[in-house]
Amino acid sequence: MKINVVCDFLRLNEYQKRFDIAEKAVYLSSHPKLGNVLFSPQIIARDLGCDFDPISLDLCEIAAYVYLADKSVARGEFDRWARKLSFLIPVREPAKWNSVKGLLRNTIATLTGDTLQFHFVKRKEDSERNKESRVPGRNKNKVADCVSLFSGGLDSFAGAVFLLEQGRSPIFVSHYVNAVLKNLQSNLIRHLQAKPHYAFEHLQYRLTSKRVSDPAFAIKSRESSHRARSFLFMSFAAAIGALRELDDLYICENGVLALNVPISDARKGSRSTRHAHPLYLDYFRELIGKLYEREFSVQNPFLFWTKSKEAAILKEKGFSSAIRETVSCWGYPNQTIRFKNSNHCGRCIPCVVRRISVLASGLQTCDDLYAVDVLTLDGSNHQNQSRNFSDLFYFCDFIKSHTNDQLIYRYPEFLMIEAHKGTVSGDKIAEIISVYRQFADEVLAVAR
Repeated sequence: MKINVVCDFLRLNEYQKRFDIAEKAVYLSSHPKLGNVLFSPQIIARDLGCDFDPISLDLCEIAAYVYLADKSVARGEFDRWARKLSFLIPVREPAKWNSVKGLLRNTIATLTGDTLQFHFVKRKEDSERNKESRVPGRNKNKVADCVSLFSGGLDSFAGAVFLLEQGRSPIFVSHYVNAVLKNLQSNLIRHLQAKPHYAFEHLQYRLTSKRVSDPAFAIKSRESSHRARSFLFMSFAAAIGALRELDDLYICENGVLALNVPISDARKGSRSTRHAHPLYLDYFRELIGKLYEREFSVQNPFLFWTKSKEAAILKEKGFSSAIRETVSCWGYPNQTIRFKNSNHCGRCIPCVVRRISVLASGLQTCDDLYAVDVLTLDGSNHQNQSRNFSDLFYFCDFIKSHTNDQLIYRYPEFLMIEAHKGTVSGDKIAEIISVYRQFADEVLAVAR
């Protein structure tokens, strides 16, 4: 397979002599002045109060390259959904990365469904790169005992409240691409800061593409599925945890979307997001364990929760008013900016799941508006807008009307969730299915 993602295009002439590079390759570089990838490890190091080590810098850069390549290479239709991506990446510790190459490939492929190759070369440093993390730290009050992703969604906000109520002191780690998302995250953090007994830190980092003078190296967004985003989020969380010697990493996602049983045949495999799937999290835990040569715990405390249960904990702890400020829409903020007075399209699966779950919790007056109200649409006249809700309704109707054995026969994904660990117990399968049965009750109560 020809290399079609070249990282560090400043060495392109050298690479062309040594490697077989595709004619229409994607070119990426995190060089602080000349690159097209905006990544500022010195800002993160400053906020953490400690310097990045070589493995952490490599991990964050690889995650950035995978994330941006995922956006830059379009998928095909039907059986051409999966892509072939071959990366050439300069790293500081090539021997270490070559030793985990297969595990890295499996981790990312679980998310994206793509065929992947990685070629690592020794990175050449220069004076600009050597300044990367040499910034005095300003965060001297290190209270944290774990790291948790904080996107600004309802799940991550409920996860924050859950962890804080458990007596944990997390570093909440937030990725943003623009000021809109950064401000949303900061506003939600202020709700948590209003509770004086909560002890936590919040770190936001920006990673996105940036303009370059040569149009040949411009990053063009051609793909909207963004299956690799979770690897970016988790990699930065792992690097931050490693730097602060924190072993517990949390990603908080409701069980319906985390367990990823496809609601229709058209959503099988990576056509449904696997951003918090147990198989992916296990691969990721093993990967960072080998990279850092230490044990990490990678957990989703909401794996067997519905989203309505998350909303209920927000109500119980006095955060009902903050629900409206959280955002669950898959298209936020780029696609929702055109909606007046709404941050939610209303028709994507995350919007539909949120809408139903908040209704089931009796908190609809605390929810955001939705640009499309799928609950009142005439499906025959608005098939494109109501398709996700229709698929979800028929899926939940099937869940409620069939036994566990029948569900496993129809959806073998129930078995696959834990199959990588060996023999799957009947009790574990029943626990997994129970999440969907509870959610099906909520959907059918709303739809009928």
